[in-house]
Amino acid sequence: MSEPFFAALGARVASLASVPEAVLQARLCLIDTLACMLAARSDPLPGVIAQAMARSGAGGPAATIVPGVTLAAGAAALVNGAAAHVLDFDDYEIPGSTHPSAPIVPGLMALSNLRQVSLGSLLAAYLAGYDAIVCCGRALGGYNHYLAGWHATATIGPIGAAAGAARLLGLDGAQTAMALALASSSSGGLKLQFGSHAKPVHAGLAARAGLEAALLVEAGVSANATLGEGPHGFLALYGAGGSAMPCGPSAMETDPALRKPWPSCAYTHRAIEAALQLAAAPGFDAGAVHAGTIALPEPFFRVAGFLDPRNAAQARFSVRYCVAAALVHGTIGPATFEEEALRDNRVRGLMTRLAIDAYTVDGELEDMSPAHPDSVSLTMADGSTTSATIADVRGGLAKPMDSDAVGAKFLDCGGDARLLALLLHGDATLAFRFRDLMEGPGR
Repeated sequence: MSEPFFAALGARVASLASVPEAVLQARLCLIDTLACMLAARSDPLPGVIAQAMARSGAGGPAATIVPGVTLAAGAAALVNGAAAHVLDFDDYEIPGSTHPSAPIVPGLMALSNLRQVSLGSLLAAYLAGYDAIVCCGRALGGYNHYLAGWHATATIGPIGAAAGAARLLGLDGAQTAMALALASSSSGGLKLQFGSHAKPVHAGLAARAGLEAALLVEAGVSANATLGEGPHGFLALYGAGGSAMPCGPSAMETDPALRKPWPSCAYTHRAIEAALQLAAAPGFDAGAVHAGTIALPEPFFRVAGFLDPRNAAQARFSVRYCVAAALVHGTIGPATFEEEALRDNRVRGLMTRLAIDAYTVDGELEDMSPAHPDSVSLTMADGSTTSATIADVRGGLAKPMDSDAVGAKFLDCGGDARLLALLLHGDATLAFRFRDLMEGPGR
């Protein structure tokens, strides 16, 4: 690599062009993230974090998803980042195995309360952040970085959030490189935190770190933008054999974000879809299931493997719970993970009859690869059998959620049609201030 990684990445994202298709995808990512944040108002975690930030003296002008609570920009990004991720309903991308929007969007929203921001500049900033995440994910070895035990949203997320904030602040390539390098000093977080509050807090911490790195560099703080290279550099310490800096189109054009139809770990989604197919069959009775098997790649089960979940966070990472709930109820939604639903004896009883086949994958595994599908196979009380196999995840590249589907999700999560129309069709020159959105009709 002729130019240091962070220097090249900073120059790239500072000048990244916003082509129409990529801008449309950025709009959908913004709408989808707001939907997740609105739905998270039913979860206590954002309010608990907001209370902690207020007690620490972090008051300020930046709006949060918690009604009536405004905080300092970094604290607001922490609250809103955790809110975006707490239901595990937010988007994800394949090259870096991160949830990109949960770190990027909250920082941009916080900045919109401090500076004059247009919708177009915010979307361009989002694309810069997304590009940084995908490029960094590839440089760290893609899925191998995630398989090593890192929660990639917590390691790569701060860099993406910094890139987005730097673009919105108007930093040049050299300043942006320093912001990315400074944000990398906050990279950390293990997958062992999955199933606890720490996982969504990771996204909030990444949002805060990236935003504050950009603001610090804008104010004159310096960082070593050559720290990517060498045996003790970022790429060697965190990476697992990555690729060089890409050229050409933005990452959103080549590797668009994938959006979720269900609020649970993506590694449960193919099995959920298989279970929903079986549940939709005429005359199907979940109570008549004698035994069943859920088959999925072993590395995916390693993440979604809570066999007896005791709380909502664990249930979202329990492929067995998600499949049993889909078979019993014929649907999966936010209510599936509420406390009363977790105690449903019909679901709990069926879970005990579902075995797991976490099969070994020969060769290198790519994240959500359709070459390694999931399946649900059932034996009924009368001895009959039925099964369904899903290779392409719903919401993924082969079965994407389009603007209609994202809009429906936004409305279902508590958004209003006026705001949806503004975000989907609003002119790029329109002023954008997150606080105004939270104070508008229906908020």
